Order: sequence, then structure tokens, then C-alpha cells
Amino acid sequence: MSHSNSSASDERVGTRALPTAGLAVVLGAVMLGTTMPTPLYSTYEREFGFSLLTVTIVYAMYAVGVLAALIGLGTWSDVLGRRPILALGVVFSAASDVVFLLADDTAVLLVARVVSGLSAGVFVGTASVSIIEMARGRLAGRAPVIASLATIGGLGLGPVLASMLITWAPAPLHTTYWVHLGLMAVALAIIVAVPETRGRHRERSLGLMPVRVPEEIRAFFLRAALLGFAGFAVMGLFTALAPTISATIVGVHSAIGAALLTVSVMAGSLLGQLAGRALAREAADILAIVAMIAGMAVLVITLVVGRWELLAVAGIVGGAGQGIAFARGLQGIATGAPADEKAAVTSAYFVITYIAISLPVVAEGFLSRAVGVKTAGITFAAVVIGLVAIASLLLVRERRAEAARPTPTTADAPA
Repeated sequence: MSHSNSSASDERVGTRALPTAGLAVVLGAVMLGTTMPTPLYSTYEREFGFSLLTVTIVYAMYAVGVLAALIGLGTWSDVLGRRPILALGVVFSAASDVVFLLADDTAVLLVARVVSGLSAGVFVGTASVSIIEMARGRLAGRAPVIASLATIGGLGLGPVLASMLITWAPAPLHTTYWVHLGLMAVALAIIVAVPETRGRHRERSLGLMPVRVPEEIRAFFLRAALLGFAGFAVMGLFTALAPTISATIVGVHSAIGAALLTVSVMAGSLLGQLAGRALAREAADILAIVAMIAGMAVLVITLVVGRWELLAVAGIVGGAGQGIAFARGLQGIATGAPADEKAAVTSAYFVITYIAISLPVVAEGFLSRAVGVKTAGITFAAVVIGLVAIASLLLVRERRAEAARPTPTTADAPA
């Protein structure tokens, strides 16, 4: 009997493994499209004649689209089901490629970034929850990490793929988006093929995402959101400004070299998410905090010394801290939120992270214009360190509260 149950369980895991992997691939492909324009900004600067400040504003318009989609559509998959919203996200991603292909001035570029943001905002929370719901058996415990790896992996591959096309393919401002359009066609086919993980709930109505976090995970959410904000601010800095830092401070001018420095933070994030799985909860929390502070300290040294090697170390170390914090936050929210609010709470988490990936970068752009890239970067690092320090104080308070909480006796334990 036991052997029969085990075989049935293995069969169920096997039938869910392929669609789970397919959803992860689609999530990575959609996120890849959101960072592909990064190596192209210098080309846009030359062709459209805009400044570093305009680069940061163009970059931030992506986050405007993300936030609009998360707030406007963040709960829709809880009502309509996951697959219709996933398909809508892919359609937005393909539409952004089309607008990029038509871009002939800064205004059209801004529209393209907003549409790209809409695709990520519609897709990322729903896809993450879908992967977690799709996974069964042994996959279930790994699903939050699979979702976060797909997200960060896609973000990291975007600049690398685009820089390769810039270097080796003709007409990079067009070829890049045609390649991604092809990926979106494949992504839509996968979404059509995978099973639905949550059926339509006709008794519920569509509406804006409520700005509410269930009380049972509120303390965890606050700390996770603060660390997520700090970590994604670092990721936003590298994604938007690392090419400029590479060219003006550390002396790296090739597209591929600048792209690799840009994605060092994503590489660190992937390593952090993988390493964090092997650590106990307390150790993971402490390591995330230490790594982010250390990464920002190395960034300050980089800006003073001007060595590309140190910029790579800053990205990897800071990214590792971000990766651990992001994976822990996503896992805690996905497992702690009530079933009917999973997508909404996950989207709320992403609202905070995408505010972090945009507003600080715009502030950095304004500050760079006023005091220079070096001073602005040092100020940025100091602010991130301050945020992480506040999160560490919240962690201490949370641990003390847990220690003071009475341990349930056998008589109190549920039957």
C-alpha cells in the first residue's frame, strides 16, 4: 500500500514538473524583455540626444507601468484564474516590443517602457503564485525559489543577450525586439498548454488591489518589504546606471563588458537564492543583512578607486544579500498568506520592490546631475546601508518576541 501511494505521488509530481518548469521559463522570458533595453541606452542617447537624467527617467517609467498593473490588476487572477492574466502579461510584453520597434524619439521610448512595465506588473506576481500552486510533492518546497530564480535569472539574461546582439547582430535597435517577440510567441503557446491552478470565482468582483496585509504575516511582511526595498534599490542602480559607471569611472567601454558588470548583481542574487536554501532561517536573515552592507561598502570603495573588479564584487556580494532576502520574503509571504489573498499579498510585495527599483534610481539621476556620479553613488550606498540597519533592528525585535512567546504544552497542542 505504501509503495502504491509512493508511486502515485511520484506520478503526480512528474505530471506537474513539466508545466511548473514551463511556467518558470515563461516568467524568465517575460522578465528578460524588461531588461533587454539596458545595453541599448547608450545608443538611444546618441540617436535621441538625451542625458543621464533622461536615462533614469526612461528606466523609471517601466516601474510606473509595473505599479499601475500591480495595483489595478493585482487581484484579478484570484477572480478570473491564473491563465487569462498570464496571457495578458505576455500580450503586454509583445506589445512593448512592437512599440520599441517603432520608437523614433524619447516620447515613444517612454511609452514603450510603460508598456514593458505593464507586462511585468501583470505577470510577475501571478506567475510566481502559479508556479507555487502548480508544484506538488518534492517540488512544492522548491517552488518559491524556482519562481524567484526565474524572475532574477530573466532580469540578468536580458542585458547579456542584448549586448551580444549589439556586438554581433545587425540593426540592434530592431533585432533585439524581434528576438524577444519570438520568445513571447513560444511563451503564449506554453500558457495555453499548462493546466489552470485556480478556477474562475464568479462570486468575487474585479477591482483595485487592496493595500492590506493580513495581520498574521504583517510583522514578517514589514521586515521582508524593507529588505526587499533595499535590495531592489541596489538592483535598480546596477540595471540603470552600471553602464554609465562602467564607462566614466571604471574604464569599461565594451557593450558586453558593461553588460556583465550590470548583471553581476543578478548573478549574486541567483547565488544568494541558491545558497540561502541550505541555511537555517536565522543564518539566512543575518547573511542577507551582512552581504548587502558589505556590497554597498565595496561600491563606495569602487567609486573612489575606480576598479572594475571591485564593481563586480560589489554587485555579486550586494546581489547575494538581495537574493537571500528576496527568496525568504517571497517564500514567507506565499506560505503565510491566506489562500484567497496569495496573489494580492504577493503583488503588494512586488509593489514595494518595484518602487525601490525606480524612485531611488531617479533620485540618483537628479543627484548625479547636481553633484556628480561618484558623490551620488556614495550617498546612495549610505542610504541603502541605513535601510538595512533598520531591517536588522526589526529582525532583533522579531526574534525577541518569538523567544518571549510561551511554548505550547502538550495539552495546548492541537489534536
